[in-house]
Amino acid sequence: MEDKKELRKRILNIRNNMDIEDVRKNSSAITEKIVNSDIYRQSNVVFIYMDFKNEVMTSQLIKHMLSAKKRVAIPYTDTVNTVLIPSEITGEADLVLSSLGYYEPKNVLPVYPEEIDLVIVPGVVFDKSLNRIGFGKGYYDRILNKLKPSAKKVAVAHEFQVLESIPNEEHDIKMDMLITEKGIWKGDTSSL
Repeated sequence: MEDKKELRKRILNIRNNMDIEDVRKNSSAITEKIVNSDIYRQSNVVFIYMDFKNEVMTSQLIKHMLSAKKRVAIPYTDTVNTVLIPSEITGEADLVLSSLGYYEPKNVLPVYPEEIDLVIVPGVVFDKSLNRIGFGKGYYDRILNKLKPSAKKVAVAHEFQVLESIPNEEHDIKMDMLITEKGIWKGDTSSL
């Protein structure tokens, strides 16, 4: 089995070379699955990433959340302390392009992890048992560890990012659900 570093490199290479139309099409299908899910409908406070480099696009989903009157928090990356600070936004005017190439909140308006009902989680590689490999810096793991037990963790990915199994360790946090353009995995079963 490939180790995490090799898997990350191989899958990122595929993702970075995707056609932008495929990224848009996949993202649209994934957004539709999310907004039609009970987990989404039952959430009030959502922490969601801002996409970059061919990640599943989140802008349409964020617009939907705001129009549905949900509280929306996006990550502010504190690179000094290697932590993400969920920060509330009310629209595009609240965003600024970061030096790392993705949008962040202009002003940090912290949302406490205990307030969050739903996290839309990015990642590089996933498996059908809902394990996740991120970029390797642990930003999301640290925030996921602080959530209330009832908060749902929903990962989104392009289908090629989902493998049968990936290396995982005891401290790794499993997702509650994984959504791709082709399917939804909950626990150990998938439904298309």
